[in-house]
Amino acid sequence: MPDVSDMELLRDYSRQGSETAFAELVQRHIALVYSAAFRHAGIAAHAEEITQAVFVILARKAASLRPDTVLDAWLYETTRLTSLSFLRGERRRQFREQEAYMQSTLPESTDA
Repeated sequence: MPDVSDMELLRDYSRQGSETAFAELVQRHIALVYSAAFRHAGIAAHAEEITQAVFVILARKAASLRPDTVLDAWLYETTRLTSLSFLRGERRRQFREQEAYMQSTLPESTDA
């Protein structure tokens, strides 16, 4: 489908549920999304999760994107925002784990 525009593929996916059209979009843009995610996250496993999340968001929002949307720009911005949210969640998770560990290492206080 090299002669079909990104927005036509997205329209095919949103109107007819064309998995082939969506797979073509993913194939065209996965390198952009993954590299942007990796630049933000710095860890391959995190970049993979972020990449997957971005394409899930694209699938959900496919019908609501305007016809004049520049898909590369939309994907990059969505990747940036998804990465920030993911990293914020990771920091919170690590903080909670550290707090739980510290609580577990404190000696039990007894009532006198």
